Amino acid sequence: MDVMATKQVLVIGGGVTGCAIAHDLTLRGVEVTVVERGELASGTTGRCSAFLHSGSRYAVTDPEAADECIAENQIMRKVMPSGMIEPDDGLFILLKGDDPAYADQWFQGCADAGITAKEISPAEVARREPLVTREISRAAITPDAVIEALRFALVFAATARVNGAHFLPYSEVQDFLMDADRVIGLKLKNRVTGELFELRGDAVINAAGPWVGEISSLIGIRIPLSMSPGVHVIIGKRLVNHTINLIRKPASGDFAYPQGPQTILGTTSWTVENCDHLRAPKEHITNTLRDGEVIIPSLRKYPVLSVNAATRPLIAKPGANERELSRKFEVFDHAEINGVESFVTIGGGKLTIARAMAEKTCDVVCKKLGVDAPCRTASTPMVSWRRFYVG
Repeated sequence: MDVMATKQVLVIGGGVTGCAIAHDLTLRGVEVTVVERGELASGTTGRCSAFLHSGSRYAVTDPEAADECIAENQIMRKVMPSGMIEPDDGLFILLKGDDPAYADQWFQGCADAGITAKEISPAEVARREPLVTREISRAAITPDAVIEALRFALVFAATARVNGAHFLPYSEVQDFLMDADRVIGLKLKNRVTGELFELRGDAVINAAGPWVGEISSLIGIRIPLSMSPGVHVIIGKRLVNHTINLIRKPASGDFAYPQGPQTILGTTSWTVENCDHLRAPKEHITNTLRDGEVIIPSLRKYPVLSVNAATRPLIAKPGANERELSRKFEVFDHAEINGVESFVTIGGGKLTIARAMAEKTCDVVCKKLGVDAPCRTASTPMVSWRRFYVG
């Protein structure tokens, strides 16, 4: 039997990162089981800002993230099934009261990252977006897009399942199975039946998003994570045709985007120690609506459909607040860092770059397992999300 086919990896976390890891590993001939304590994409993935970023938002403040986003934006357009990406384009606008020098930096940052930012006139903005403010001095169209986060994650999961991956929802990690300093499996609890059970594997990947620290702490490992929730306010009417962003340093309440018949406003930022049972603070909802009126002056005429909050799992940096932290990701090989073999954590990142995050993680794991197979996810078309349920 092929050595690669005998390797088994357990993945903790059924968000977009865990699903993308399962997709990557199955294409390399590795057997994969994903365990998730809820439904797939029921954590941060299902409540995130559902952008397929071009990187434009980070062109000045986080050039590394901008480079990653535009590369993955282009790949996703090639490998995602038809109809998965809503090609609305981004519309970045400089308000008349904002810093024109920052706009110059922004255009240059986009050019440096290879992001197309086609400048258009305020009059063209008015033609394209009748409800958007007229208090604009500069504007540009960028290759941003909108996705539906659950289905985006399910496309990775469906393709992985077609290729042999297993998914165990409502399976919560209780502890690790250890052989001296080597992780050899997981102790789990079925949250529906209460049954306790064990799974064994050649390696375990911790892809639990903002819960990676909680998972790793079960064996005394600390992950340098800053948990930063943000609020989205969902308006029950489609008010814009593009993903609208302000040309300024990323801040609270600086975007509005369409998703189907709705408009999503966001987002805010604060920090928490525990992201379970997260609630959107009333003042964050109020502030998001107030800031949304700057972009769409007639906003208050339309009903608020719902509100949600999701936690960004950011890599912490001493002395930096959550808005200053990079959206980059980091792969932690705990054999090198903590002396714990066969255990790897992926932290940070964004939905747009989930495939790249998975590639780097799987490169590390496959090297440890002796699996000599390249990543194929950048060129392999994926199947419909529906096939996760119908095979």
